[in-house]
Amino acid sequence: MKKKVFTTSIRVLIVLLLAEAVLVPKQYSQTAMTATMVSWLAAMGMANLFRYIKNIRKGRPAWVPVWKDKKGKVRALPVQDGQKADNEAGKMPAEPVASEHELELMMQQIALRISEKLKSAYPDAVWQWSKKATLAEILHGTTVRIKVENMASYSHADITFDRFGRIRVEPLTMGSFDPAQSAGNTEEAEPEPSVVDVRAWYELIGQKILEAQIVELNANGHSKLVIKENGDIVIHRQKKEALVTTMEAFPGRTYWDELVSILEENELKAKIAGDTLQVSWIM
Repeated sequence: MKKKVFTTSIRVLIVLLLAEAVLVPKQYSQTAMTATMVSWLAAMGMANLFRYIKNIRKGRPAWVPVWKDKKGKVRALPVQDGQKADNEAGKMPAEPVASEHELELMMQQIALRISEKLKSAYPDAVWQWSKKATLAEILHGTTVRIKVENMASYSHADITFDRFGRIRVEPLTMGSFDPAQSAGNTEEAEPEPSVVDVRAWYELIGQKILEAQIVELNANGHSKLVIKENGDIVIHRQKKEALVTTMEAFPGRTYWDELVSILEENELKAKIAGDTLQVSWIM
């Protein structure tokens, strides 16, 4: 079946223009052709307007194309029930909902924005949520509260994002920061775990735990952490240690030189400091 290049209306227009160019005297042909073109455009505009009104009345989107088949019957693209209901209600279909991973990434970006704002005035500032905020609260301009430190005498701050995405920070003084204290400092040292392959331990256990903690700590303004011999990961808050998490089967001191090399291969700076391993990063 051959596809038609021109519609009937365009073919009629072409015939009329050719006829006027041949039959009408030269001094009048240009005016006649212009008038024909204007009339044709006006007719097409009226036809599209009637088609628009007809589609709306039939519950179809106004932009759904319609055409006539061989028998002269008007056809239109099928409309899904949900789409028809949306059109009848005068609205477009709902946008797809963001996945859990996408929501997590957006919250990490918001956390980074907060850190950048705090560090612009207090370079050593770190923070954490007083109560974990939701993306919906932030997008609706709800004021959320965070706990801060290394910001002079301030202990908290209220954070608000306006409708233009600008961030407003209002520092507050509301008592002391309440860090989680490291447990087991007075406990007896555990026997050194047996490690056959440090690289295998890092790829199977250490890397996943360490990267997850670094992403979260970096969003809150931290740039380093400390790993103890028993695998405890700690950070410093108000010059006190705070336990973050513990890595299982952490390699003993005899393997730390090799572990430092592995961490450097993964773009992390590490050094042995006494009975701890210090890990820092720049993102």
